[in-house]
Order: sequence, then structure tokens, then C-alpha cells
Amino acid sequence: MFRLSPMAFPSFAVVLLTSPVWVQGEVAPAAETLNGRTMGTTWSATWHGSRGNTDEVPVSVVADELQRLLERVDGMMSTWRDDSEISRFNSARSTDWFPVSHDTMRVMRRALEIADESGGAFDVTVSPLVDLWGFGADGQRQIPAEEQVAEAIRRVGWQKLEVRSDPPSVRKSEPEVTVNLSALAKGYAVDLLGIYLDSIAVAGYLVEVGGETRVQGNRADGSPWRIGIEEPVAGQRRVRQVLAVGGDTRSIATSGDYRNRRNVGGRMLSHTIDPRTGHPVAHNLAAVTVVAADCMTADALATTLMVLGPENGLAHARRHGVAALLLTRTGTTIHEQATDEFLALSGDGGGGLWGTWVPVLGLVVLAVCGLSAGVLLNGRGLVGSCGGLALMCDRREDPLCAACGVRGEDANAEGDEMAFEPSHSGTAE
Repeated sequence: MFRLSPMAFPSFAVVLLTSPVWVQGEVAPAAETLNGRTMGTTWSATWHGSRGNTDEVPVSVVADELQRLLERVDGMMSTWRDDSEISRFNSARSTDWFPVSHDTMRVMRRALEIADESGGAFDVTVSPLVDLWGFGADGQRQIPAEEQVAEAIRRVGWQKLEVRSDPPSVRKSEPEVTVNLSALAKGYAVDLLGIYLDSIAVAGYLVEVGGETRVQGNRADGSPWRIGIEEPVAGQRRVRQVLAVGGDTRSIATSGDYRNRRNVGGRMLSHTIDPRTGHPVAHNLAAVTVVAADCMTADALATTLMVLGPENGLAHARRHGVAALLLTRTGTTIHEQATDEFLALSGDGGGGLWGTWVPVLGLVVLAVCGLSAGVLLNGRGLVGSCGGLALMCDRREDPLCAACGVRGEDANAEGDEMAFEPSHSGTAE
């Protein structure tokens, strides 16, 4: 869990916005794009068109409203602003009900629901432990003693918070308890931007804050939005997988340990603190991507699964029907585990078995049929058990076809003009 800080948040989910602009021979509607900085990180919004006969809202009006919404969330939930609602609640030593905005109440309530479902793996009161292990604003740079950990845990516990909606208020059972909503606040800000764009009936949009993303509809050219999931390797920015999502509203959030680790006392520590033990997690889960209907939930669940680890995290996601991709690290090798919900989504988006291998197999079948027909029309029998593919033997030093042992040199000598060199290169989006 992070604080909302002037330090840039690591962006784990990479948004890929390619720019095809032709639709059935015509120029596609132009998309509008805005971007800037908020909550110590960057944000951007891309949208196009309008649904039905709705008049398009001027870009300047949209820009003003999006910026206002971002400032509103920062003013309510930032722990780096003394005047924010959360900072004032944290400073208060009263255990009476503390009045807050509807937004803060809603985020707090969702935080407590996820904490309950996860058995405390997600906990917005974890700040004393984050600071103790050196990941807060004033965190120390040495391994704390167990006595210090025990003392910090005493001030942690989601059960020490209560929320009510009428009037919107929160309270704590112990004066020293503090709240950090940064594991939900970016996602909630993304949701507010998306809800606003829904209200003005744009045809499609993509909004993101610090890599946490929400999309609706399709791109201006009619194709799905393409969201890149980053390879969890420190010091590199490489896309591992691309999700193509469109149509209904979907939100994507990623949490990982590979961009915010720290060497403390000669020990490499993950920034992900398990509130139940008081210690940084020690498992090999490198990153988690969650897809959900709203970004606040996706944001919080990504953090939750990172705390739970590869086995318990996957089991939790399956039990609650969460679309999640978990990337574990063994040495320098990254392994993937995903829930059925995530596999179904990636299949719909152009990946998976049906989206990738069926077209490839179809091309292979067409190639075999074409070669076979050509051979038969020339009055020759099919070569070997490969249906004529031996005629495509390459010109390597070993002239034997690996499939059936037919000599490629002989095949070329019979009049085939085309020879194929093997390709060992690969492409990645």
C-alpha cells in the first residue's frame, strides 16, 4: 500500500494507444486526449464522439471538470495534505464520529468490505508498519526489532474503524489509529473520471491515473482498447501481454514489487507489508493484474492478492470470482497463473486458445491443402507423411527434412523455384 505522495507512483499497467485512423476507407472520428499530474503521478484521458444525438461537450469544459474531480479526490484522501479529510481524521484523537464527504465514506466502506473478505490481508490502517519498514515519508533505514513491530501492530487493525452513511461519518475505536486510502484512491479517481464521461455520453473512453485504467466502448476506429501488462522486471519497461478490451465498462489495475524494493540492513525488502504479520511479504509473487467493473475495486484487490501471495491469492481470486493474472518469479523465470474469469477475458480480447491458435491452425490447413493440390495437379504423389510439406525443406547443411526424411535438395532439384529459409525471430507487441 502506498501513500499519495509527491513521489511518482510506479505505473505497472502500460496503456498502449496505437493510432489506426481509417474506418472502411474513411478517416475515423478524431479522439480527444488530455493529460497531466495528480496525486504524485500522471493521469490521462482519451475519448471520442457522442452517443445518439447528444451534442459534444467542448474539450475545455471536459478538461476543467476532469481536473476538478482529480483535485477533489486529492483534497479528500491525500495523506500529504494537512487539510485533507483523511489527514484531519488521522490527527484527531477523538473516538467520536468524524463527519466526512460521501466520497470518503464510500471508499472507506469498500476498504472495510475487502478487508473483511481477505481476512485482514488488505488493511488501510497499515501505515505504522509501512513507516517502520522504511517505506513511508519518515521511515527508518534499518531492520526494526520485533518489539517495534509488535508495538506498530498494536496501532493497526481494520476492525478498529467504523463507517456510517447517514450522515456520512467515520470513527476509530483507538485514538492512535490512522487511515491510508492510497490503495483505493487512484482507482476511485479513475472511476469518477469515467462516470463523468459516461454522463456526457461519449462514444468511448480510456482514463487512467498512475496506470490504473478504466475503459468503455471502443476506440475511435471501432477496435478495442489495448492495455499492456508489463513484464515484472526491475529497470525495464517491456510489455508481456496485451489485453484487448471494449464494449462494457472494465477497469484494470496492477500491483507489483519490482519497482519499489529497498535494501535495508543488507536485506532486500518488498514494499508490500502484510498487516497480519507486520513484516514485508517474502513470497515470490512479482505482480498481479485484476480486471473488475470498477477501478476502486480492481485497485484494492490487486494489493490484496499481492499480500496473500501466489497460492492463497489465486485461491482467494477464484473463490470470489475475480478476473486476475498472477506472475510469480523463480530465479529469472516468470510463471503465469490466471483465474478462469481472466482467461475468458483475454480470449475475448484476441488472446488465448481461440483468439490466437485457431487462426494459425487455419492458415496451416490452407497451406497444406494448397501445396497438396499443387503437387497433385503436377502429376506427382504426395511426399512422405507430411502432406507435401517436405517440398518446403530449407537449404541448411542437413538436407533431410526433420518431419519425414525426404531430401530437400532433391525436392528443389525437381523444379521447385521457391525455397524457404527458417526464421528464428519473434515479435512482441
